[in-house]
This record gives sequence, structure tokens and C-alpha cells, in this order.
Amino acid sequence: MSKRPLVPSFLQKIDDKLLRNKPGAWASRAHLVLYFAAAFALLLFVFCYAAFFDAKQYSNIGSWNVFTGLIAFVGFVFWLIYLLRFNVFKRYGNWSAMDGLRDFALYFISIGAMVAVCFIPSAVETMRANQQFGNEEIVKDINELNINACRLEYKILPLEWRADTTRIVNNKYVPAPGDEVVSDTATVVTPIKVAPETISYATVIDTSELRSKLASADSLLKINDSLYVFYECPNYRFVSSYSADDYSAVKMFSSADIYNNTIKNFKKPDRTALMKRMLELQTKYAANSPYYYGEYNTIDENDNYETRINKTYDLTRIGNGIDNAVRKKQAWITAWPIYLRVFYYIALLLTMLVFIFRHSTVKTFFLSVLAAVLLAILTGLLMVVSHGDEVTALSFMIVYYVVFAILGLSIFKTDIRKAIQGIGLNLFLFSTPFVPLIFVALNEARKYNFYPDKVYEERDPAQTAYYFLIAEIVGSVILVILIQPLFKKLYRKWYSAPEE
Repeated sequence: MSKRPLVPSFLQKIDDKLLRNKPGAWASRAHLVLYFAAAFALLLFVFCYAAFFDAKQYSNIGSWNVFTGLIAFVGFVFWLIYLLRFNVFKRYGNWSAMDGLRDFALYFISIGAMVAVCFIPSAVETMRANQQFGNEEIVKDINELNINACRLEYKILPLEWRADTTRIVNNKYVPAPGDEVVSDTATVVTPIKVAPETISYATVIDTSELRSKLASADSLLKINDSLYVFYECPNYRFVSSYSADDYSAVKMFSSADIYNNTIKNFKKPDRTALMKRMLELQTKYAANSPYYYGEYNTIDENDNYETRINKTYDLTRIGNGIDNAVRKKQAWITAWPIYLRVFYYIALLLTMLVFIFRHSTVKTFFLSVLAAVLLAILTGLLMVVSHGDEVTALSFMIVYYVVFAILGLSIFKTDIRKAIQGIGLNLFLFSTPFVPLIFVALNEARKYNFYPDKVYEERDPAQTAYYFLIAEIVGSVILVILIQPLFKKLYRKWYSAPEE
């Protein structure tokens, strides 16, 4: 039994047993790849856990991804070196009815393990951020920062709300008499603290814009069915973070909330206690930056109230720290479908390339790559010359796939190994999992080209995404089903035939 460095004895026994009884499975080295990938993943997890100790600081996850990607690539190259040393298929060894599917699965598992390692830094960064900051904790601190800043700087805050008189028309692009200027006047009295306004000018919007304006209004006065006065509260939110309260039971206060809860019935605060608390929150959230903030925080006499408050309490760095923490916390919540697709397609593409290389000649493999590149260039040129659209490009892809299939299937009718048939077979296999996606994309593109206005109004993005997901799954299932009974037999017949 051979001795491998850094490999435990039980794994060496498994390796020896596979070599004696399952040489095809042994050649994939999947058992060794999984072991070394798991060992490296554990080591990487420890380093990342120690490195990502402060979630409020700016992320350098890009550097970590490059580092782990390079390590994974080196591991992939070493795996290929050992994989290509022994090939049961090309040595006409014994093979069973499911060897093709088994080899494809082992290649996918091995490559998938190496690709999965690259996602560990991002996953650990998100885990550490969630350990350090809770969802409700961040939102409560944002509200406290804004309220404390308003209480401390009440004397410089603007207290009057801006009034926007709005006239509602059926279609604002069709002018009607009186739309530009409202001739009648009315005195507006509202329950909020605001100076009376005399209406002499109206912003014109149509009924389709009214709903969103009603939803975002701080306060409003409805004069009649076609005339509203919308009131906009001065900005009292000096710190905020987009989506910070998406997964929190506690919500961020709007400026109107802060006005009604704090400013409307203002009471003189204990400045010493509030200043101490602001320093605590600054220490908790302020992010270090490569930029110099000393000069930036120098207050100028021309600064408006927002700038003065931001500089006084260093709220820019605090806001940046909160943004950094929120982005890290929510990275996998919002982006996990993207991560999953990146993992799957990288693993799938590399697996198909390895499988094709293992079952084809070196010359035919690289001729297949060259043919694919030339077809892409030729198609691009044709699209430019003919001013083709998305439908044309997708139609070309379907035609190419039919040609690849015909060339590949013609191997059953020939007794000579022809390079053109090998190229067709390679591209036939490589294109198969994407055919359902092409048909779904073509259907969507045709509907949009023929009925652009209708599709724009009726298209449901969630339903479209669901159709594409189904197409992805169907394409992968078709590939798995055809690997053994079709592609493996075609490769066997083609490779074993005498060259032309």
C-alpha cells in the first residue's frame, strides 16, 4: 500500500481498496480531494474568523476571494495532473453500465469541493457580523443617534415643514386650463406645527403618481378630489442605512416620527449624559477610513444644520460603519441565489470540460474550443451587419445545437473516427444543459418584440425568474439522463474507431 504524506491511514486504506477494485473511481481522486478541501476549509475558516473581528470596518472580501481563488486554482491544476496520469476509458479498461455517470458525478464533486472553498471568507464575514450586531440593535441605535442629535442641537434645527400644493389630473401631459396656476386661494390649517400657507401655485401630477406620493407623504391636507397639499418634514435623520430594518421588528424612525416624538414637545436634555452616550455609539460604530477626516470635521460658518451636526458628532464615519455592518449581515440573505448559481455553473462548466477532455483526443478537444470561439465571433459579426436582436442571436444558438446534435449522432453510422464528428459531439454535450434556458429566453424575447407595451405592463418578474429556474433544473436533469446511455456510448464508439 502506497504511503501518501498528510493522509491518515484510514484514507490510505480506502485509496488502496479503490485502486484494486474500482480503478475508474480511484483515478478521480475524489476521496483525496474531499479530504484536502475539508482540511483547507477548516484552516481558512479559523483564519477568517480571527481576521473579521470588527464588522463595522470596510470589507476587504475581494482580496480574500482572490487569495482563495488562486489556492483553489492551484489545487485544481494538481488534481488535473494526477487525474490525467491514468485513464481507464482511453486504455480500453473494463467499464460498467453506469461508469460514465459515476465519473461525471465524481468530477463534479471534486471540482465543486474546490469551488465551494472560495465562498468561505464571505460566509464567515456574514457570520461574524451577525454575531457582533443584532438586527433590532442596529435599528434602535440609529434611532437613538438621530434623536440624541436633534435634542443636542435643537437650537439650529429648522421647524417649519415645506408645503407642496399638488393638482391631480387624468393625464399631466395633456394641459388643461388652470393646470399651471390655481387662481383660487385657500388658507391651510393643519394639526402640525407649521406656518399657514396660501395656495397660489400647484405641482401637477397624474392619478398614476398619486398613490406613491400618498404613501411617502409626511403629512397632507386634502382640499378636494383634485387638490392636495403635501407637507414635507425637514430632515432629522442624520444617520440611516438602506435596508437596515428589512429584517427587524423595530423600524427606523422617519423625520416626521422624530418631529412628533421629540421636537414637537421639546424638553431640555441632560447634555452631559447625552454627549457620553453619543461617544459610546461613536466608538461602537465609527469606521476607520483611509481618508483624513480631521479637516472634514472642521465646522465652517457657512455650513447648514445637517453638515454642522454631522461634523460635530462624526456621524459620517458612524453611518459608514453601520452601512458596513448591515451589508455584511445581509450579504447572504440577498445574494445567496447568485452565489449558488456562480458555484453551480463554475463547477458544471469545469466538469463538462474535464469529462470531454477525458473522453476525447487532445487535438479534437482544442479544435472544439477553437470552433466554439470562431462561431461566437462569426455570430457577433453577423449580428452587427444584419442589426440582429436578441431573438436572432438565440435562434442562431438553437440552429448550432441542432447541427452539433446531427454531427454527434452521425457517429452511430460511421466506422471511422472523424475530427468533425468529435468536435460536434463535444459541443453537443457542452450545449445540452443550456438548451431549455435558450428556449425560455427566446420565448420571452419574442413576446417582448411582438407585444412590447403589453409585456411591459403584464410581465411578472417573479414568474419569469421561476420559468428560468425550471429551465435550469430541466437542462441539468437532461444532461444527467443522457450522460450514460447516449454521450458515453458515442464517445466509446468514436474513440475506438480507426482514424480517417
